[in-house]
Amino acid sequence: MTFKAAEYQRYSGPRSGIPAWVPLAELTLSRGWKSKWVRRITSLSLMQGAVMMIIMYALNQVVPSWRELTQQIGVIAGGDSDDFVIDAGVYLVLLKLFVNPVLLPLSLLFGYDLISKDIETNALDAYFSRPISPLSYILGRSAAFVGFLMTATFGPMLLVWISDWATSSDTHFQQIAIVPFGMFWSLLLISVTLSLLVQAITTITKSGLWTNISFVFIFIVVSILANIIFAITGNSDVLALSILHNTGVVCEYALNEIPTNSQLFKSSPNVSIMVMLTTSLVSFLIVYRGLKRRTFLG
Repeated sequence: MTFKAAEYQRYSGPRSGIPAWVPLAELTLSRGWKSKWVRRITSLSLMQGAVMMIIMYALNQVVPSWRELTQQIGVIAGGDSDDFVIDAGVYLVLLKLFVNPVLLPLSLLFGYDLISKDIETNALDAYFSRPISPLSYILGRSAAFVGFLMTATFGPMLLVWISDWATSSDTHFQQIAIVPFGMFWSLLLISVTLSLLVQAITTITKSGLWTNISFVFIFIVVSILANIIFAITGNSDVLALSILHNTGVVCEYALNEIPTNSQLFKSSPNVSIMVMLTTSLVSFLIVYRGLKRRTFLG
Protein backbone atom coordinates (compact mmCIF):
# COMPACT_ATOMS: atom_id res chain seq x y z
CA MET A 1 0.00 0.00 0.00
CA THR A 2 1.43 3.37 -0.94
CA PHE A 3 0.88 6.76 0.60
CA LYS A 4 0.67 9.93 -1.34
CA ALA A 5 2.29 12.93 0.31
CA ALA A 6 0.10 15.95 0.81
CA GLU A 7 0.60 18.47 -1.94
CA TYR A 8 2.51 21.58 -0.85
CA GLN A 9 0.56 24.80 -1.11
CA ARG A 10 2.64 27.94 -1.44
CA TYR A 11 1.67 30.73 0.95
CA SER A 12 0.05 33.56 -0.96
CA GLY A 13 -1.01 35.83 1.89
CA PRO A 14 0.46 39.20 2.86
CA ARG A 15 4.19 39.23 3.56
CA SER A 16 6.08 41.45 5.92
CA GLY A 17 8.35 44.05 4.38
CA ILE A 18 10.86 43.68 7.21
CA PRO A 19 14.24 42.36 6.00
CA ALA A 20 15.01 38.81 7.06
CA TRP A 21 18.01 39.86 9.14
CA VAL A 22 15.98 42.13 11.47
CA PRO A 23 14.10 39.34 13.35
CA LEU A 24 17.38 37.42 13.58
CA ALA A 25 19.08 40.45 15.15
CA GLU A 26 16.20 40.82 17.63
CA LEU A 27 16.46 37.12 18.51
CA THR A 28 20.21 37.48 19.03
CA LEU A 29 19.76 40.53 21.29
CA SER A 30 17.18 38.67 23.36
CA ARG A 31 19.43 35.63 23.62
CA GLY A 32 22.46 37.67 24.62
CA TRP A 33 20.59 39.65 27.25
CA LYS A 34 19.61 36.39 28.98
CA SER A 35 23.21 36.01 30.13
CA LYS A 36 23.48 37.55 33.58
CA TRP A 37 27.13 38.47 33.05
CA VAL A 38 26.35 40.25 29.77
CA ARG A 39 23.69 42.23 31.63
CA ARG A 40 26.05 42.98 34.52
CA ILE A 41 28.95 44.16 32.36
CA THR A 42 26.74 46.29 30.11
CA SER A 43 24.80 47.80 33.02
CA LEU A 44 27.94 48.46 35.07
CA SER A 45 29.62 50.24 32.18
CA LEU A 46 26.56 52.44 31.57
CA MET A 47 26.27 53.13 35.31
CA GLN A 48 29.89 54.31 35.40
CA GLY A 49 29.14 56.75 32.60
CA ALA A 50 25.97 57.97 34.35
CA VAL A 51 27.82 58.47 37.68
CA MET A 52 30.59 60.46 35.99
CA MET A 53 27.92 62.49 34.21
CA ILE A 54 26.28 63.36 37.55
CA ILE A 55 29.62 64.16 39.21
CA MET A 56 30.63 66.46 36.35
CA TYR A 57 27.29 68.28 36.53
CA ALA A 58 27.53 68.66 40.32
CA LEU A 59 31.13 69.86 40.10
CA ASN A 60 30.16 72.47 37.55
CA GLN A 61 27.41 73.74 39.84
CA VAL A 62 29.75 74.08 42.83
CA VAL A 63 32.93 75.20 41.02
CA PRO A 64 32.06 76.47 37.51
CA SER A 65 35.71 77.20 36.72
CA TRP A 66 37.02 73.76 37.77
CA ARG A 67 38.63 73.12 34.37
CA GLU A 68 40.79 76.23 34.66
CA LEU A 69 41.65 75.37 38.28
CA THR A 70 42.81 71.92 37.20
CA GLN A 71 45.18 73.50 34.71
CA GLN A 72 46.51 76.00 37.28
CA ILE A 73 47.08 73.31 39.90
CA GLY A 74 49.03 71.27 37.34
CA VAL A 75 51.29 74.24 36.59
CA ILE A 76 51.86 74.87 40.31
CA ALA A 77 52.82 71.22 40.73
CA GLY A 78 55.56 71.75 38.16
CA GLY A 79 53.93 70.30 35.07
CA ASP A 80 53.28 71.71 31.63
CA SER A 81 50.01 73.63 31.36
CA ASP A 82 49.04 71.68 28.24
CA ASP A 83 49.21 68.41 30.19
CA PHE A 84 46.26 69.39 32.38
CA VAL A 85 43.87 70.76 29.78
CA ILE A 86 40.52 68.96 29.70
CA ASP A 87 40.35 68.22 25.97
CA ALA A 88 39.81 65.30 23.62
CA GLY A 89 42.90 63.56 25.01
CA VAL A 90 41.15 63.07 28.34
CA TYR A 91 38.68 60.76 26.66
CA LEU A 92 41.50 58.39 25.81
CA VAL A 93 41.92 57.86 29.56
CA LEU A 94 38.32 56.67 29.65
CA LEU A 95 39.37 53.76 27.45
CA LYS A 96 40.81 52.18 30.58
CA LEU A 97 37.36 52.34 32.21
CA PHE A 98 34.92 51.70 29.39
CA VAL A 99 36.74 49.86 26.62
CA ASN A 100 39.69 47.68 27.60
CA PRO A 101 37.99 45.94 30.59
CA VAL A 102 34.74 45.50 28.63
CA LEU A 103 35.55 44.47 25.06
CA LEU A 104 37.26 41.12 25.69
CA PRO A 105 34.92 39.63 28.35
CA LEU A 106 31.77 40.92 26.67
CA SER A 107 32.90 39.62 23.28
CA LEU A 108 33.53 36.19 24.76
CA LEU A 109 30.33 36.04 26.78
CA PHE A 110 28.10 37.26 23.99
CA GLY A 111 29.63 35.59 20.96
CA TYR A 112 31.46 32.43 22.03
CA ASP A 113 28.59 30.14 20.95
CA LEU A 114 26.84 32.48 18.53
CA ILE A 115 27.18 30.13 15.57
CA SER A 116 28.45 26.94 17.22
CA LYS A 117 25.21 26.71 19.23
CA ASP A 118 23.19 26.95 16.03
CA ILE A 119 25.31 24.19 14.49
CA GLU A 120 24.97 22.01 17.59
CA THR A 121 21.18 22.38 17.73
CA ASN A 122 20.74 22.21 13.93
CA ALA A 123 19.17 25.66 14.06
CA LEU A 124 20.96 26.59 10.83
CA ASP A 125 18.89 24.02 8.98
CA ALA A 126 15.75 25.71 10.26
CA TYR A 127 17.02 29.17 9.33
CA PHE A 128 18.06 28.22 5.83
CA SER A 129 14.88 26.24 5.14
CA ARG A 130 13.38 29.70 4.78
CA PRO A 131 14.41 32.42 2.32
CA ILE A 132 17.26 33.81 4.39
CA SER A 133 20.73 34.07 2.87
CA PRO A 134 24.08 33.61 4.64
CA LEU A 135 24.65 37.34 4.17
CA SER A 136 21.41 38.15 6.01
CA TYR A 137 22.36 35.70 8.77
CA ILE A 138 25.75 37.35 9.25
CA LEU A 139 24.19 40.82 9.14
CA GLY A 140 21.57 39.95 11.77
CA ARG A 141 24.03 38.30 14.16
CA SER A 142 26.68 40.99 13.69
CA ALA A 143 24.25 43.90 14.11
CA ALA A 144 23.18 42.57 17.52
CA PHE A 145 26.78 41.77 18.52
CA VAL A 146 28.07 45.21 17.53
CA GLY A 147 25.06 46.83 19.21
CA PHE A 148 25.99 45.28 22.55
CA LEU A 149 29.66 46.25 22.28
CA MET A 150 28.87 49.82 21.24
CA THR A 151 26.30 50.22 24.02
CA ALA A 152 28.82 49.15 26.66
CA THR A 153 31.73 51.24 25.29
CA PHE A 154 30.55 54.20 23.24
CA GLY A 155 27.37 54.60 25.32
CA PRO A 156 28.97 55.65 28.64
CA MET A 157 31.60 57.78 26.91
CA LEU A 158 28.82 59.63 25.08
CA LEU A 159 27.06 60.28 28.40
CA VAL A 160 30.24 61.83 29.80
CA TRP A 161 30.74 63.92 26.67
CA ILE A 162 27.16 65.23 26.78
CA SER A 163 27.64 66.35 30.38
CA ASP A 164 31.02 67.88 29.52
CA TRP A 165 29.55 69.76 26.55
CA ALA A 166 26.42 70.93 28.42
CA THR A 167 28.46 72.46 31.24
CA SER A 168 31.27 74.00 29.19
CA SER A 169 31.97 77.22 27.32
CA ASP A 170 32.22 77.63 23.57
CA THR A 171 36.02 77.57 23.80
CA HIS A 172 36.01 74.22 25.59
CA PHE A 173 33.50 72.80 23.11
CA GLN A 174 35.99 73.42 20.30
CA GLN A 175 38.47 71.22 22.15
CA ILE A 176 36.06 68.29 22.51
CA ALA A 177 33.92 68.67 19.37
CA ILE A 178 35.78 65.85 17.63
CA VAL A 179 35.06 63.31 20.38
CA PRO A 180 31.61 61.91 19.41
CA PHE A 181 32.42 61.26 15.76
CA GLY A 182 36.00 60.13 16.41
CA MET A 183 35.10 57.69 19.17
CA PHE A 184 32.07 56.42 17.23
CA TRP A 185 33.91 55.36 14.08
CA SER A 186 36.95 54.01 15.93
CA LEU A 187 34.88 51.94 18.38
CA LEU A 188 32.60 50.82 15.54
CA LEU A 189 35.62 49.54 13.60
CA ILE A 190 36.88 47.72 16.69
CA SER A 191 33.44 46.26 17.49
CA VAL A 192 32.85 45.04 13.93
CA THR A 193 36.30 43.42 13.88
CA LEU A 194 35.71 41.61 17.18
CA SER A 195 32.22 40.55 16.15
CA LEU A 196 33.33 38.97 12.89
CA LEU A 197 36.47 37.49 14.46
CA VAL A 198 34.53 35.69 17.19
CA GLN A 199 32.01 34.40 14.66
CA ALA A 200 34.82 33.17 12.40
CA ILE A 201 36.46 31.31 15.27
CA THR A 202 33.21 29.68 16.41
CA THR A 203 32.49 28.69 12.79
CA ILE A 204 35.84 26.87 12.63
CA THR A 205 35.91 25.34 16.11
CA LYS A 206 32.14 24.58 16.34
CA SER A 207 32.67 24.71 20.11
CA GLY A 208 32.08 27.46 22.65
CA LEU A 209 34.99 26.26 24.80
CA TRP A 210 37.50 26.21 21.96
CA THR A 211 36.24 29.58 20.78
CA ASN A 212 37.11 31.06 24.17
CA ILE A 213 40.53 29.40 24.18
CA SER A 214 41.29 30.57 20.64
CA PHE A 215 40.10 34.10 21.34
CA VAL A 216 42.23 34.41 24.49
CA PHE A 217 45.17 32.99 22.51
CA ILE A 218 44.75 35.68 19.85
CA PHE A 219 44.48 38.46 22.42
CA ILE A 220 47.26 37.41 24.79
CA VAL A 221 49.72 35.07 23.06
CA VAL A 222 49.74 36.96 19.74
CA SER A 223 50.29 40.22 21.64
CA ILE A 224 53.30 38.70 23.40
CA LEU A 225 54.67 37.37 20.09
CA ALA A 226 54.24 40.80 18.51
CA ASN A 227 56.34 42.38 21.25
CA ILE A 228 59.01 39.69 20.88
CA ILE A 229 59.20 40.25 17.11
CA PHE A 230 59.39 44.01 17.71
CA ALA A 231 62.26 43.52 20.18
CA ILE A 232 64.13 41.50 17.55
CA THR A 233 63.42 43.58 14.45
CA GLY A 234 62.89 47.05 15.93
CA ASN A 235 59.94 47.56 13.54
CA SER A 236 57.09 49.02 15.58
CA ASP A 237 54.52 48.19 12.88
CA VAL A 238 54.60 44.52 13.90
CA LEU A 239 52.84 45.60 17.10
CA ALA A 240 49.72 45.95 14.94
CA LEU A 241 49.34 42.17 15.21
CA SER A 242 47.92 42.84 18.68
CA ILE A 243 44.22 43.76 18.70
CA LEU A 244 44.56 45.47 22.07
CA HIS A 245 47.41 47.57 20.72
CA ASN A 246 45.36 48.55 17.68
CA THR A 247 42.47 49.59 19.91
CA GLY A 248 44.56 52.33 21.50
CA VAL A 249 46.23 53.42 18.25
CA VAL A 250 42.95 53.67 16.30
CA CYS A 251 41.26 55.69 19.06
CA GLU A 252 44.24 58.04 19.34
CA TYR A 253 44.18 58.57 15.59
CA ALA A 254 40.41 59.18 15.58
CA LEU A 255 40.77 61.92 18.20
CA ASN A 256 43.89 63.49 16.66
CA GLU A 257 45.66 62.77 19.94
CA ILE A 258 48.62 60.68 18.86
CA PRO A 259 51.37 61.23 21.48
CA THR A 260 54.49 62.85 20.03
CA ASN A 261 56.74 62.39 23.05
CA SER A 262 55.54 59.04 24.32
CA GLN A 263 58.11 56.56 25.59
CA LEU A 264 55.96 53.70 24.28
CA PHE A 265 56.53 52.45 20.75
CA LYS A 266 53.40 52.19 18.63
CA SER A 267 52.53 51.07 15.14
CA SER A 268 51.50 53.45 12.39
CA PRO A 269 47.75 54.28 12.50
CA ASN A 270 47.42 53.34 8.83
CA VAL A 271 48.95 49.92 9.51
CA SER A 272 46.68 49.31 12.53
CA ILE A 273 43.57 50.31 10.60
CA MET A 274 44.58 48.11 7.66
CA VAL A 275 45.13 45.14 9.97
CA MET A 276 41.68 45.66 11.52
CA LEU A 277 40.01 45.90 8.11
CA THR A 278 41.87 42.84 6.82
CA THR A 279 40.91 40.86 9.93
CA SER A 280 37.27 41.83 9.41
CA LEU A 281 37.31 40.84 5.74
CA VAL A 282 39.02 37.48 6.30
CA SER A 283 36.70 36.70 9.22
CA PHE A 284 33.65 37.58 7.12
CA LEU A 285 34.80 35.28 4.30
CA ILE A 286 35.36 32.41 6.76
CA VAL A 287 31.87 32.78 8.24
CA TYR A 288 30.24 33.23 4.83
CA ARG A 289 31.97 30.16 3.39
CA GLY A 290 31.07 28.07 6.45
CA LEU A 291 27.40 29.06 6.19
CA LYS A 292 27.27 28.65 2.42
CA ARG A 293 28.14 24.97 2.77
CA ARG A 294 25.01 24.44 4.87
CA THR A 295 22.71 26.48 2.64
CA PHE A 296 20.26 25.04 0.16
CA LEU A 297 18.10 28.09 -0.40
CA GLY A 298 18.77 31.81 -0.57
